[in-house]
Amino acid sequence: MPGLWVHNALWRSAKAVPSLDLRFADSKSLVDSRTGQSLITFTRASSATFIDSAGTLQTAATDVPRFDHNPTTGESLGLLVEEARTNLLLNSGTLSTQSATVTAVAHTLHFTGTGTITLTGASTAGPLVGTGTGEANRVSLTFTPTAGSLTLTVSGTVTNAQLEAGAFRTSYIATAGATATRAADVASITGANFSSWYRQDEGTVFARYSFPQSPTAGGGRVFQFTNAAATNLIWLRAQGGVNRIYDVTDASVSQASFNQGAYAAGIEYRAALAAKANDFGFAENGGASQSDSSGTMPSVDRAGIGMEPIGNGSQGNVHIRRLTYWPQRLSNSTLQTITQ
Repeated sequence: MPGLWVHNALWRSAKAVPSLDLRFADSKSLVDSRTGQSLITFTRASSATFIDSAGTLQTAATDVPRFDHNPTTGESLGLLVEEARTNLLLNSGTLSTQSATVTAVAHTLHFTGTGTITLTGASTAGPLVGTGTGEANRVSLTFTPTAGSLTLTVSGTVTNAQLEAGAFRTSYIATAGATATRAADVASITGANFSSWYRQDEGTVFARYSFPQSPTAGGGRVFQFTNAAATNLIWLRAQGGVNRIYDVTDASVSQASFNQGAYAAGIEYRAALAAKANDFGFAENGGASQSDSSGTMPSVDRAGIGMEPIGNGSQGNVHIRRLTYWPQRLSNSTLQTITQ
């Protein structure tokens, strides 16, 4: 007689019931769909914006998670986890000509509206020309200025404008008479909330995720299971901002690593990583499974969702649609099936 796995398409594909199933895109909540419990501790020391299902810009209050949507189609993209960023522009809602002090690192300028921003001074990149109103028409320009004063000359209508240090744009940060900072999103599972579903000797984790913009140098996480010293790890990271690396590390030594190459902005990835001593497996987007038959299992006691739980850093700037965990090592053929 079929088990509980018949009640959900992913469970049916796995022919197994998970012990954790975070369906962020479907439920638009942090509640575990398997148990009905709230296991995640979420904080963010500021408000932050997101796109609702109608494509409209909305604001989430301090410590409230954001469940973002595609501004064109209204598709639910799941939980949005971002690093801290600062909008260097003033009165960003309806922008007027102004100057901003910048450093010699990559910056990204973006806005909605039909106007134009022309840069002079520390950079002459652009100009950036608007294509229409609303978040579906947000345009952006990434450039590296010299250190100094950057003048932004505005013509026409420029709304919800942002200039931030970083090689890709993040969610809009509203400003008035001063610059403003959006704090980092922090989502973690610790203590009994972690041990209630995690199995130390074997398991399989499934992640369905995408990056709004291609990540850059750093180690942005999609998920990270780890110990207090961060020497034991089961994780997915954007290594160097170039490759998506699925890795198992024990006592600071990598036991199994699956490098899947460069990320693409806006592309959905479905990946499954299975871990058991001397029996590791991996599959992504229905491709042929990979395996590693040598290595030990790390002991871990906490999880970071879209970030590193130790130090609350390395935010992935990522949409996580679903994160599911089975307390068993699913077969390689099953890994391929559940990622299709």
